Amino acid sequence: MTEHDTSSSVWARYRYAKQHALDKDEHEEQTGAGQDPARSLEELEKAIAEMAASAGIPETGMPPRSLVHPSQYKTLTQWFYRILVVLFIALVGGLFWWGNKMYG
Repeated sequence: MTEHDTSSSVWARYRYAKQHALDKDEHEEQTGAGQDPARSLEELEKAIAEMAASAGIPETGMPPRSLVHPSQYKTLTQWFYRILVVLFIALVGGLFWWGNKMYG
């Protein structure tokens, strides 16, 4: 990852490790330092797993969906309760105003 990259999410680190592993394989193929230009899926997965481990990713597979797409449930719940409180305050204020107007 670059020094100016501030995103430190698991998904970004996984993508970096995968890209770095694939770039390394392409470089070896071009220079002839690699074993065989046509690498198997297992060898590519092993290379990605090694790069992911060196980048600090604890797992070799895809990150959980909850990390990639966080739930909006908490923020929606907070807004729902805020709206309920505002409506309750408006109801109480309206009843006091109406009572004062009618009987005050």
